[in-house]
Amino acid sequence: MFIRYRTLSYYLTKEILIYFLLSTLVFSFLFLMGKTFKIARLIIKYHIGLNVILKLLCYALPYFLSYIIPISALLSTLFTFLRMRQDNEYIAIKTAGISPISFLSFLFLFACFCFFTNLFITSTISPLGYRASKELIFSLTQKKIEISIKPGIFTNPLPGLIFYVDRIENEQLKGIFLYDERNKKKEKIYQNQLIIAESGSISQEKGKIIFYFKNGYIWKDTKPIKKLASHFLAYKKYTFLIETPNKKNKRRRRPKEHYLWELWQRIKKEKDPAFIIAFHHNIALPVTSFIFVFLGAVLGLREEKKKHLGAVSLGFVWLIIYQILFLTGKTLAKIQVISPHICLWIPNFVVIGVTLYLWYKIVND
Repeated sequence: MFIRYRTLSYYLTKEILIYFLLSTLVFSFLFLMGKTFKIARLIIKYHIGLNVILKLLCYALPYFLSYIIPISALLSTLFTFLRMRQDNEYIAIKTAGISPISFLSFLFLFACFCFFTNLFITSTISPLGYRASKELIFSLTQKKIEISIKPGIFTNPLPGLIFYVDRIENEQLKGIFLYDERNKKKEKIYQNQLIIAESGSISQEKGKIIFYFKNGYIWKDTKPIKKLASHFLAYKKYTFLIETPNKKNKRRRRPKEHYLWELWQRIKKEKDPAFIIAFHHNIALPVTSFIFVFLGAVLGLREEKKKHLGAVSLGFVWLIIYQILFLTGKTLAKIQVISPHICLWIPNFVVIGVTLYLWYKIVND
């Protein structure tokens, strides 16, 4: 197509790239707007500097770009071909003897551009950004542990600690649950301990985190080799001190922080479903970008028989359907209902089938 119809190819390239950039910018802006309240909370309540906030946003953006690029790929081709049809340019092109099949070579090149761009993001940029954000949050947690504490949610503020607080009232923690499963080399008897408190507070000094608990219970599990019974005691006031680790490499890296080739190596060594899901996630989204280019084009070219359900509406409907299938497949894989090797590919198979069917109808119109 580029050789025979250079003017048309240049025209399509220019318009699609404009829509692609605009869609990417708009959805990136929406992502930033969605973080506004969280940013304000960090600045006002915890006095986090604006430079740190900007770093966190920059680190998180690549991960969201891996979802934004498929959306932009679909909308850019959809709006381009929809405008061509509405302005009767498509009819003029067909009258000139140019078949819809002629667009496929052009769309294939643009789809490859979307695929490799997203693959580079998911395999390299996104893990790098996610890792940098977790390292930054980890260092902030050592200085301000309150940042990682969220009411009603079990959190892991430091390695080996599981913390839960029911609510926070006037900077006082209510309904506290703390489980310490760190390996205590200095402790000869006690291995794990569970602390429950009615209320409490947290303060931090250099290299130390101090928990002040009131009205609660402590359960300590002893090592089996000592053959001692577990200890259970009640208290009115209890001070629990933790020395924060200085080396960042003590933090365990999550699957999202691994590069694509690192995930593949981990899968070969250990069949961990979390790493398998992360590996297929990093490949399935670029493939989605490739498919959505053709889906958007065919939705724009198809004749709208029902005005209340036009091409744009169908485009967003398919985006929602894909997202539902994608999240459902990931959830079923995590609870091991579906094999993690196929869970994230089901939405792509569905979209491929619909796209091929619509293109068949367009070509044989």
